[in-house]
Order: sequence, then C-alpha cells, then structure tokens
Amino acid sequence: MASIRRVGFLGLGIMGTPMALNLAKKGFEVTVWNRSRARADALASQGLSVAATPAELASKVEAFCTCVADPAALREVALGATGLLHGASSGQVYVDFSTVSVPLIEELGAAFGAKGVDVADAPVTGSKSGAEKGTLVIMTGCSEATLARATPIFQALGEKVVHCGALGAGTQVKLAGNALIAAMLQAFSEGLLLTKKAGVDPRKFIEVVQASGFRSPYFDFKGQALLKRDFATHFSIDLMHKDLSLVLDNAASHRVPMPTASSLRSTYELARAAGKGAMDITAVITAFEALTGTVIE
Repeated sequence: MASIRRVGFLGLGIMGTPMALNLAKKGFEVTVWNRSRARADALASQGLSVAATPAELASKVEAFCTCVADPAALREVALGATGLLHGASSGQVYVDFSTVSVPLIEELGAAFGAKGVDVADAPVTGSKSGAEKGTLVIMTGCSEATLARATPIFQALGEKVVHCGALGAGTQVKLAGNALIAAMLQAFSEGLLLTKKAGVDPRKFIEVVQASGFRSPYFDFKGQALLKRDFATHFSIDLMHKDLSLVLDNAASHRVPMPTASSLRSTYELARAAGKGAMDITAVITAFEALTGTVIE
C-alpha cells in the first residue's frame, strides 16, 4: 500500500497547532479544520490548507487526525452531521490523539471500521513543549497493520511510540498515566508549601528530591515554574479535571478502587471553584496557598 502523504488535522489548540505544523515540516501535505475558523486560517499562511467541515477534510486526505478537548467534542467532530465519518472512505487511516473514554474509542473503531477505515487511538504525553519540539511520547492502541501505516505520522510528532495493544489500549494507559502525573504534582507541591510555611527555603526540598531515588525531570520543570510563579498553560486544570473524571469512570467500570484519583479530583474542583480552570495544573496549589497564607517562591 502506498505511503501516506496527505494528512488532515482537526483540533488546533495548545497541542494540535504545533502538531499540525510539525506534520507539514516533515513533508506531509496538511489540511486543517478547527471549530473556531480563525485558528485554522492562521495556518494557511504557513502552507496548510483549510477545510470548511470535517467531512470535507476527510474527503481530501489519506489519513486524518483529531486532537480535541473532550468526548463530546470528539463525538461531534467524528460522528456529527458534518463529521469525519460522512467524508471517510475505505483505505484511510484515522488517528485520534485526544484523551477520551475507552468506550468512545471503541465506538469510533466500529463506526469507521465499517467503512474500511483503519483506526488507532494515540493519546500523547509531553505537554505543549513536546508538541512544539516534536518529542511527544505516543501510546497507541491499534492493529499491527494500522501501526505500520500510522508510524510515519507518529515519527513526525514524537520521539517514542509505545504500542500498548488493541484499539483502546493507548487510552487505557493514558488515563492511568494522567492519574499518576496528578498525584506526583500534588504531593510535590504540597511538600513545597509545607517546607515554605515551616520557614525553610523550598529550593532545599527540590535539591533533596532531585538527589534522591524519587527524583524526576518533571519536578525540575514544575518546581521552577512554581518558584517563578509561571502558570502559563501547558496542560490546563480544566483538562486534568476532565481526565481524572474519565479515570474514575474507567476504574468504576473495572471495579478497581482509586481513592487517590478521587481525592485528586476534589483538589482540582477546589482550584476550578477559585476560577483557575484555564491555568496550568501547576496552579492547583495556589488554592492551598490562599488557605494557608503562604506563597511558594
């Protein structure tokens, strides 16, 4: 089967825009669509084509990719009245980079599979900087044949691809991974806040953590952001709250207790109630700073 050259990309947010641009930089002919047309039009000057609807986009490409905020948005883009399904045809590849539910991924697999479209779920980690640099880690669920066809797309966007299993397996791993990220950040931030409140330089806490068995490059990145009060959004509080809700729904379906994830979702609800939903997940601790009268700096 001929290699894929014409690729569509739908969803031009913090992650999607640099991902679409990286595909173009790697030699793909890229057509884009976004619910807010202005974001798509902004890429036209960089050589990308713009489609009027998802269905129109699907009719013009050999593969199409989605990266949207939540299950409702993905359902509309893929299955809505002008959705991808209406323009799709046998032999195409559909890659979803969103973080949604496993049942929705399976539903998409059945709907597009009935039209002869190969489907892969491929959520990513690496945040905004990874999307910009093309260094994302991609966890995908699909058949071996679909993986082979989608690999050039993955290689244009990431530095590591992990084939997790059949369709839906990538999403399963991503949901568990995001619960871990939230737990790591919350415990780290609470440690910094306690250290500061007790009158000790929080930099000493970071120094010890990063010299210990529980060190992580994530703590350098987020620790410096907290000390600089830099809450520019790489991954928003609203989106992590959505993902934690998906994690808990997923856990309930498998009868797996996840009390830590449940507690974490409550902390994100506190931050959202304080009007911080659009801020980076680093800003969750600011709600606790307000309660304690202490600022990490």
